[in-house]
Amino acid sequence: MSWEEVTGLAEEQEVERLFGLGPESFVAARNEAARRLRQGGDAGAAARVTALRRPSLSAWAVNQLARARGPEVEGLLEAGRRLRAAHQAAVAGGGAAALRAATRAEREAVAGLVAAAVEVLESTGHATTDATRDRVAATLHAAAADPAAAELVRRGRLTHDLDPAGFGTPDGLDAAPGAGVEAGAAGAGPGVAAGGRRAARATAKGRDAAAARRGDGRAAVDAEAVAASRARRLAAVAARDEARRRARLAADQAVLATRHAERLGRLADQAEREATRARTTATAAIDAAAAARERASRAAKELTEAEGRLADDG
Repeated sequence: MSWEEVTGLAEEQEVERLFGLGPESFVAARNEAARRLRQGGDAGAAARVTALRRPSLSAWAVNQLARARGPEVEGLLEAGRRLRAAHQAAVAGGGAAALRAATRAEREAVAGLVAAAVEVLESTGHATTDATRDRVAATLHAAAADPAAAELVRRGRLTHDLDPAGFGTPDGLDAAPGAGVEAGAAGAGPGVAAGGRRAARATAKGRDAAAARRGDGRAAVDAEAVAASRARRLAAVAARDEARRRARLAADQAVLATRHAERLGRLADQAEREATRARTTATAAIDAAAAARERASRAAKELTEAEGRLADDG
């Protein structure tokens, strides 16, 4: 193995170890790793490691999913591939049922991984908020939507959250319709006598100039109308994308809430069964105590009778 391969392997091992640490330990461990690489003679690797930024809490949680829940992450990415294919088929005129099924599968995969991320955070003593869960969900949706984002998530080395770009792009944003500009010359003037042809020509030129000015004015108005229409379309697209993002997050939260309610229901059922067993055990203990008291009473009575008989015999 060459020196370059050895140093490259050392850098890879250091980076892999760093992203497995908790976010609170990242900076100190990163600086120490850079120092070791620098002492080993690889200043370039040391500089690259020093440039690494501490992951946000939500990005760190997704990194841990990639490390500990690899098959489930791959399941999400596969659901994303199926959703992209279903979306393209629907755009091409395919059925909407496949798109709805693929959308539901992708959302359920995201919801399951968000729940797993919450478990990771809580088990390591990190507080979880709705904002953290939403950022985890957004990153997972982004991984499902885009192959490049999927590869980032798969590697488990995110330093920041990803934003889902959504499926498809708005059409026609780069090609505004052309504005029709009337530039025709004015029609011929009324008939004039042969002696007034010069005046008629002057009048015609004046009308032509006026028509040209009117045409320029209409062109400017048309251009302004096109610009306003384009701005309205861009605003509508932005509003649609924001509404889509909010709907997606709301759907995620609904799935999570349903699963949480189901888990609480199972816990309540389990508690009820344990309470029933405890009541049964308590009842049996009470019955056993009563039987023991009865036996003790009989034994005491027998003892008294025996002592009486001994006294009579003496």
